[in-house]
Amino acid sequence: MGKIWPSLTILIMVAAILIVYLFGPKQDTFKAYDADGEKYAWDIAVIASGLEVPWDLAPTDEGEIFITERAGKVKLLKKDGSIQTITNFPQVASVGESGMTGLALHPDFTNNGYIFIYYTYRSGGETLNRVSRFTYNNNRLADELVILDQLPGGVIHNGGRMRFGPDQKLWILIGDASRPPSAQDIKSLSGKVLRINDDGSYPSDNPFKNSPVFSFGHRNPQGLDFHPLTEQPIATEHGETAYDEINLIEAGKNYGWPENKKCFSDNPSFENPILCSDEFTWAPSGAAFLGAEIWRLRNSYFFAGLRGQILERIDIVDGKVKDRETIINNAYGRLRAVVSDKKGHLYVSTSNLDGRGNPKQGDDKILKLTPKKIE
Repeated sequence: MGKIWPSLTILIMVAAILIVYLFGPKQDTFKAYDADGEKYAWDIAVIASGLEVPWDLAPTDEGEIFITERAGKVKLLKKDGSIQTITNFPQVASVGESGMTGLALHPDFTNNGYIFIYYTYRSGGETLNRVSRFTYNNNRLADELVILDQLPGGVIHNGGRMRFGPDQKLWILIGDASRPPSAQDIKSLSGKVLRINDDGSYPSDNPFKNSPVFSFGHRNPQGLDFHPLTEQPIATEHGETAYDEINLIEAGKNYGWPENKKCFSDNPSFENPILCSDEFTWAPSGAAFLGAEIWRLRNSYFFAGLRGQILERIDIVDGKVKDRETIINNAYGRLRAVVSDKKGHLYVSTSNLDGRGNPKQGDDKILKLTPKKIE
């Protein structure tokens, strides 16, 4: 009998633990979903000024921000607020919407110093783009390695945004370069979302064999980021006359341009956007998720408007827009780049010196947005 009681005691303890686990309150779950009712305001501060069409931004883990300027410069915003020119590329062809544009830091940038830049150049009378990898060391860029070359370029619809995804692949947005029919041609790289390895090779699981093409039928996609929970790539895209789009990007799918010009189509071979500007023009550019650190904002996708002069927040849940907020409206002029850091801040660049804006004192600027919980 003495040997049975300890076993019985252990069984009772295990049963009690199971009862608490199965039927007791889930504190973490309650806390997480209670946060969905929280409200946030936004503190906006100008942290840099005197820039010339800052096209893309890339924050580092150390709190600095790399900047590309469309005319051909790469700059670094230091933690003390000073701005240092890293390099000037005389070979960059900056005409209209082309120039030095996309910027992405390698996921292991802290260790390897790799920076990827998308820029326009001229060759044989053609306007082309390339993606090159550089090594950042001692405040300079060196060892250019061209990993993707002769991409279609143009004075308009030049594309250029790049981001590394959760899959460690480099994703690249390419405009139709004013050749609309090419967006439907899988053999052409214009009007596409591309996905490549960090050495320029093509992933074996891309939807089209021996091709960097991930999706097609795009007019001028300009913003890209990945949902922090689902890892779904989501892109902004300029419409022809208004009818701008927010699209969930899926492997091998056709997004309709130029056959479909007003967002939604009954054609089952075309993908419809999750949000359309209808007859209002956003001219959407950069876009970013804030991440999951602030639970209420874990589904929040932020995108900038050039002509619309807005910064918009939408919540994307189960592939649908569930909430919407205008954070900036006509306060800073044209807005282009949008990025976030790991601390829950957003960074947005103005683009008032790009020939289409009305420059204000101090333009162009970088804004820092900090969400503040409203008690």
